[in-house]
Parts: sequence; structure tokens; C-alpha cells
Amino acid sequence: MGALLATTLVIVSFNSFKVIEQCLGGVIDAGNLGVIIVDNGSPDGSASALSARFPSAEVVALVQNIGYGRAANKGFERVETEYALLLNPDIVGDMETIQRLEQRMGGLSGDVAILAPAVNPRDFRRDGLVERDWVIGAALLFRMQSWADVGGFDENIFLFSEETDLCMRIKEAGKKIFLDSDVYIEHLSKQSSTPSVEVDFLKDWHYAWSNQYLAVKHGFAHGK
Repeated sequence: MGALLATTLVIVSFNSFKVIEQCLGGVIDAGNLGVIIVDNGSPDGSASALSARFPSAEVVALVQNIGYGRAANKGFERVETEYALLLNPDIVGDMETIQRLEQRMGGLSGDVAILAPAVNPRDFRRDGLVERDWVIGAALLFRMQSWADVGGFDENIFLFSEETDLCMRIKEAGKKIFLDSDVYIEHLSKQSSTPSVEVDFLKDWHYAWSNQYLAVKHGFAHGK
């Protein structure tokens, strides 16, 4: 095991044991950083499976699905390090990339609240740091003081657009958001949970509701 990082990994799971083991098992097993997995009331036994497979991780087993942002907040409340890296379960992570993100964040000014790697191949341009109005929420490195300053995710949003809302509030607070286009992390999109017709329907409903909520709350469209 190498040096312990100043970053805690936070993952929200919903029926996600298999994909977490596949995509992030190596990072968790490495033991270089604290790991908090919030299981969002998975009915498939993911919480107990995660606890058994990853004894070094703190698994927070919720009794019901309380929404992504609210579950993420439960994880962030337990973070004691300077930074927290929020990853979707279907992010293919490695320690070298996480270390690089932490080092990059450490060299930035204290008003930088979020640093995101490229998770979309078109953003992987090796243009270095690019300031953004908002970034994709699949992989986000947070400065914990900034997260606390804005109050975390809006718990009225059950699913979708929670990271866009948080980015808007971060910008309104005078803080900065950067994309590191030199760093690419693979995102196996739509593999975070076990697929089903019911799940797809609920996702579509929440996507529409969240976008409407965001428009009413902020009164303007997404930025760049």
C-alpha cells in the first residue's frame, strides 16, 4: 500500500455491486484512499455484498432509495479529508488518475471548488485546464470546504441535474469549476444499476421533472 491520499472516494450504489467490483475494485483494494459507499436501498443485496467484498470501505446501507444527491450528501457528511472524489459506479478508475487529479487540485487556488476529468472522449483534447460553468457529474473531485460552503446537493432533486444545480450554486458563490482535459476516465454509461423497463421509465420521469425544477429554480438554461 502506498501513501494515503488526501482524497476520500464516495460512491452511491443502487443494485451496483457487480459493476463496482468490475470498474473500481482495484482502486478500493489498493488501500491508498478512504472509501465510502452509500447503498441507496438496493433490493438485490448489494449492501451486504459490498461490505463482504470490500471490508476496508465504509458501507452506509440506507433502508430505502432516497435519491442520488441526498445519498451522496450522506457520504460527504462522513468525509474527513481535504478532498472528496464522487464517482459513478460505472467509472473505470485507477489510482494514477486519482493521484493526478489530487495533485492538480492541490496546485490550484482555493476558490476552485470542483475539478473534473474528461469522461466524454470529445473533451479529451489535452488542452489542459478549462474553466467551465458546469461539468458532467460522473466523476467530480470536490474541495470539501467549498462543498460545505454551498450546502451540498439539493435534496429536492431525486435524480438527474443535481450536479448542474450544484455547479450553478458554486458559480453564484464566486467559486470556480475546472475541467482537466488532459485526464480521461472511461465512463461505461448506463451501467450504474441493473437495467429494467421499470427503472428506465422512472429515469425518464425524473429526468423531465429535474430539468423543469432546475429551470424554475434558476430561471435560465444550462451554461457552457
